[in-house]
Amino acid sequence: MAAPELPTGRIALAGAALAGTVIGVVVLVLLGLHGRNMPPGGQRLAQPYTLSIPGPRLQSAPQPDLAAYLAEKEARLHGRGWVNAGAGIVHIPIEDAMALMAAPAASAAGRAP
Repeated sequence: MAAPELPTGRIALAGAALAGTVIGVVVLVLLGLHGRNMPPGGQRLAQPYTLSIPGPRLQSAPQPDLAAYLAEKEARLHGRGWVNAGAGIVHIPIEDAMALMAAPAASAAGRAP
């Protein structure tokens, strides 16, 4: 069985039409730019404003601030002090607070039969 022949003439014609269309569009764009006095590769227009994005600024080295923040939280977690002296509210170390919270459960477990 013979292999079917490819229509090379039609393929070449389609390729030429496609290339001609691309070249024609490029020429039209260049003519349009020239008609508006905007040569290709010309100067960029200066912006009348500076672009700024609102929001927090990024730090180049946040490690010292993070270390200070973690040290402050660690001191608060393991320290004693007043939360509201007028109302008599204090904060205690977390180990003591956990022991106070677990004491009733431990005593109830000890009384169970």
